[in-house]
Amino acid sequence: MILVGRNLSPFVRRSAIVLKTLGMDFEPKGLSTADDTDEIMKINPVGRVPSLILEDGETIVDSQAIIDHALEVGDPDNRLLAASGAERRAVLRISAIAQGAMEKAVASSYERNRRPKDKVYTGWVEQVDAQNASALASLDAMARAGGEWIHGGHMTLADINAAVAYDFVGIAEPYLVKDDAYPALAALSQRCNALPAFAETQWKG
Repeated sequence: MILVGRNLSPFVRRSAIVLKTLGMDFEPKGLSTADDTDEIMKINPVGRVPSLILEDGETIVDSQAIIDHALEVGDPDNRLLAASGAERRAVLRISAIAQGAMEKAVASSYERNRRPKDKVYTGWVEQVDAQNASALASLDAMARAGGEWIHGGHMTLADINAAVAYDFVGIAEPYLVKDDAYPALAALSQRCNALPAFAETQWKG
């Protein structure tokens, strides 16, 4: 399999972590949406990453679909995401909050860094940053209450998403996580990043 995209993207990285955690071999193809648009468009007509090209040539686009496929074929015991019920809903809720933080960080970064400086809409940046801070505070509270893992007695998809979100905000919006603003979430990230699947996918810049 080939995973298209750079681990700078939290959506690429969370996909890579799930695949590695489940022991599913893949080859990374580090294309950038900023520099490799034409090549990416040939893989995903929307021009987004990640995409996962399967052994038979089928292409799965979007991290949600990639993770869903990985869980279907690589997690028969439903360790990362319960098959049904309250446990499944809890993990999906936490994952959705973390995904929202990722999306808001991308929106803020694009506005601040890809738009001409005299055209940056500071009101929009402040709005999405406030949404992101609220999401991070919620994740931090759940990490503080959850013990070693954010929900349950072992690592789940919730931990993967929460740690990836925190790490990406640290890259895209470091001013939001300065002064140990979210200590429990930072500690969760540190525990996760000690695991091979996380360590091997950290963005080195």
